[in-house]
Amino acid sequence: MTPDKQWMELVHDRLDDAYILGVEKFLNYAFTRLEETREIRCPCIKCYNAISGTRELVRSHLIVHEIIPNYTCWYHHRERLGEEQSDSEFVDDNDIEYGDGEDEIHDILRDLYPNFDRDNMNNDGDEFLMEEPNPEAKRFYSVLKDFEQPLYQSSKISKLSTLVKLLHIKTIGNWSNESFIMLLKMLKEDLLPDGSNLPDSYYEAKKVIRDLRLSYNKIDTCKNDCMLYWKDDKFLESCKVCGVSRWKEDKHSGETKFKSGKKIPNKILRYFPLKPRLQRLFMSSKTSSLMTWHHDKRVDDGIMRNSKIPYSILPVVLISYNLPPWLCMEKENFILSMFIPGPESHGDAIDVYLQPLIEELKELWESGVETFDASTRQNFLLHASLL
Repeated sequence: MTPDKQWMELVHDRLDDAYILGVEKFLNYAFTRLEETREIRCPCIKCYNAISGTRELVRSHLIVHEIIPNYTCWYHHRERLGEEQSDSEFVDDNDIEYGDGEDEIHDILRDLYPNFDRDNMNNDGDEFLMEEPNPEAKRFYSVLKDFEQPLYQSSKISKLSTLVKLLHIKTIGNWSNESFIMLLKMLKEDLLPDGSNLPDSYYEAKKVIRDLRLSYNKIDTCKNDCMLYWKDDKFLESCKVCGVSRWKEDKHSGETKFKSGKKIPNKILRYFPLKPRLQRLFMSSKTSSLMTWHHDKRVDDGIMRNSKIPYSILPVVLISYNLPPWLCMEKENFILSMFIPGPESHGDAIDVYLQPLIEELKELWESGVETFDASTRQNFLLHASLL
C-alpha cells in the first residue's frame, strides 16, 4: 500500500509538518520498495526523476524545490497501478506487494498497457470513463502484452525484456549476426529449461522491435546523392539524374555485386518513421502528461526556452519541444529520424535525404494522425510542426 498523498498538495507550504511528514512517508516507501539501493530517483521539480540521489539529498530537494505536482503515481519508485493508499505514518513491510520477478521492462509494459494489471480497474465503474484506445494503440498494446509472457515457466524475466537486453548487447559489442545466432542457440539448448520461448534466429529477435513499429525503413540512394529510390522511383536500376547504377559493381569485371542472392545498393538511407514515435510519447503515461507541459505549466509570455546543444548532420535528430525545457534536451528523449550515409559532407544534397521526413511532417501538419493519450485516456488528432 502507498502512503496517503494529500501532503503533495501542500507544496506552497513546504515547511508545514504535514508536508515534511509526507516526504518522510514517501522516502520510507521508496527505499523499502527499491531494496538494496542507496539512491533513488529524485521527484523534485528540478531533477524530475532524471537524477538519482541519497535519502538526504532527495529529502532536501523535495523540501526546497517541491515535488512534481502531477507525479501522483510513483511508478519510478515501484508503485503499482491501482495500488491502495494507506493513512498510516509509515509503510509496513507486510503491506508491500512484490511482483513475481518484475524488472524494468515489466514496469514499461504496465505503464504502456492500461489493463496490464488485473487490479488496475476498481469496482466503482471508473472503467467506463476511459475512452477506448484507437486501433493503432490497441495493436501496439496487444503486441506488448504478447511479448510480456515469461521467457519460460516460472521465469522471473519476460521474453521481451530478454530480447531487448540481448539485442542491446549485440549492438554495443558490435557482434556479427552469426555470433548472435550462436549465442541464442547455446542459451536455448544448453542453459534454458525445455519449453523456453527464446527465438533461435536473429531475424525472429529483430521481429520484436519491428512488430512494435520502432524499427527503421531502408531506402536506397544514389551514389552521388542525387535521388532516393523510393515512391515512384522505387524500382529504378540507375539514377535518373546522373545515370550511375544503383548497385555496387566489381571494380575489375564491372558486374553487379550480390550478397545472399540480393543486389547490394551503393548507399542506404535508414529512416525512422516519425509518426509512431510521437504517438508513443502520448501512449505512455510516463510522458503523456509532460507532452502538454507548455500548454499547462509554462508562463504564457510567447517565449519558448530551451538549452543549446551541438549536433551532427549525419544522424538527424528531432527534439520534442512539447516536453518541459529540462527534459526535452535529455538524450533519452531525442527522436532519431535517420542515418544519412556518409562520411563526406552532403551540402545541398541533404535535401534529397530529408524527403521522407518532410513528407511525414507535411502529413502531420495538414491531416494529423489519431493517437491515444494515456494520461487522459482519450483519443485525439495529433498534429506536429517543425520549429
